[in-house]
Amino acid sequence: MTEKAVIYLSYDGLCDPVGASQILPYIKGLTKNGVRFFVISFEKPDRLAEGRQRVQAELNENGIVWLPFGYTKRPPVLSTMFDLRKMKKAAKQICSNNKVDFIHARSYISGLAARHIYKKKQIPFLFDMRGFWADERIDGGLWSLRNPVYKAIYRFFKRKEKQMLADAQRVVSLTFAGKEVMTNDWGVDASKICVIPCAADYSHFARPENAVLDEARAKYDLSQIDGKTLMYTGSTGTWYMLREMADFYSDFRNRFPESRFVLCVNEVNAAVEEIQKQFPDEVKVFKRMPRNEMPQMLSLADFSIMFIKPAFSKKASSPIKLAESLAVGVPAICNAGVGDLGSVEDDGFGLLIRDFNKEEYSALCEKIAASQFNSDNLRNASSEMYELNNNIARYQKLYSEM
Repeated sequence: MTEKAVIYLSYDGLCDPVGASQILPYIKGLTKNGVRFFVISFEKPDRLAEGRQRVQAELNENGIVWLPFGYTKRPPVLSTMFDLRKMKKAAKQICSNNKVDFIHARSYISGLAARHIYKKKQIPFLFDMRGFWADERIDGGLWSLRNPVYKAIYRFFKRKEKQMLADAQRVVSLTFAGKEVMTNDWGVDASKICVIPCAADYSHFARPENAVLDEARAKYDLSQIDGKTLMYTGSTGTWYMLREMADFYSDFRNRFPESRFVLCVNEVNAAVEEIQKQFPDEVKVFKRMPRNEMPQMLSLADFSIMFIKPAFSKKASSPIKLAESLAVGVPAICNAGVGDLGSVEDDGFGLLIRDFNKEEYSALCEKIAASQFNSDNLRNASSEMYELNNNIARYQKLYSEM
């Protein structure tokens, strides 16, 4: 591919965890293949203070120009519009001073800025959706359609969503389920949509040797047990069904005595505290586990669990925790109705639950008892879809077509 100059727009920060796992590795990988990036991101002040020097050094090493702006949180909605204005202005300035081949817009706020520049300067853009953003806000209870202000905002973004999908030269969907909605229900040309799920760096999430795992067990006080270790990793917010995971664990511990439930979470909220009280001797909670320690921690699990609230908007979601679990060879327990998780059992990557009730929990425990997963097989079989370098290659192909 001949060298291309690309503006990468992200309303997520490069200093955020999502930036570390889902932005930086991609732009660094694409730079090695002839892409020259100008990155505009919006950073939370505490994260920027903590990570700016590290991120800047990584970007400098790869010849990437970075323009970080402060993320504005209040007042709601107006602060976002203020940030959008700054994003547009900075991107237009780059276009005025450089020959830009196209804009890579990560999610909807970035998409608004990219489409604005496309209309003004005819510079094409890649709309990297990252999910059905406006619908997520309705399904997650962040916007209520009973509130006339939020109803108007929702309608605005749905109108803009249609325009961005129409005007983008190419569209990235995280899931095949999301692509199906766009093509069958929204009339988007299937040929312009590429499916690229959230991936994990399989070199980072390599399964450690047994001696390293023994050290990790001692460090985290997670000695080998006769039962099984169930593990949840990640956020504790709107979408993650911690109560249902605890209900399932209640059956799990009865079917597999001497088991434990490990939660590696970003924040300890009331739901996490409630689970600790319910199973005081069996639940271990770790807050903000360093990324470099996650491969060892995840490898101590027999199964990872991810119960995520099923909703229309979640058809377009791809949990990074699935890729990370499979990278270390740990099978996943998932529910249907979220992205492409409904195929996890058919793919041989884990086990599926279709409803949240005692009968389903008992049936799932029996499937666990009968299952035989091999760590190396899981890692190897899943790498085609979920390994970082394979997804960088998919973006590389997209870039060559822009």
